[in-house]
Amino acid sequence: MEIETKRLLLRPLRNDDAPAMAHALNNYEVSRYLTRVASPYSLNDARAFIERQRSFDPRSMVRAITFKCAPDELLGLVAFERNAKDGTFEFGYWLSEACWGMRIMSEATEAMVCHAFSSGTANVLTAGYWNPVSGRLLRSLGFVETHASPSFSLALGKSVLSTRLELTAAMWMDQQKGRAA
Repeated sequence: MEIETKRLLLRPLRNDDAPAMAHALNNYEVSRYLTRVASPYSLNDARAFIERQRSFDPRSMVRAITFKCAPDELLGLVAFERNAKDGTFEFGYWLSEACWGMRIMSEATEAMVCHAFSSGTANVLTAGYWNPVSGRLLRSLGFVETHASPSFSLALGKSVLSTRLELTAAMWMDQQKGRAA
């Protein structure tokens, strides 16, 4: 399933996305803010992730971010992955450094959150950050801080203090009603 926005196409990851994914995530400026991404990040790492995400819970959704006018060019990734322990969904994303400052991630994350809740897939999205830019983005979507906890960063090779947030379907719907008024 694909999700379209004004400029973007959020589509399933494909095997041929691996080189662009490896190139973007091998950039330490990108990988250092992602707990699950090692640095350096190789083509084999990208291929393994693309294969692994196919086995995620079917309610999870991982989407490549592309421009509608260039659907084969991977710009980043946006996802929500179901937590088998508590049924919540971990929301995450990354964007190639070349695309920073273009409001691409705002557009992609809003579309993904909207899909997660309007489809009835998720009741709660959780997320974490230690990058202030990510914190602003998550709060702009309506996420609220719940607590701080240590998270191990593969790229940094150490634990970092991550601010944890959540957004419920009810909070999202109330926010959307407020925007429409």
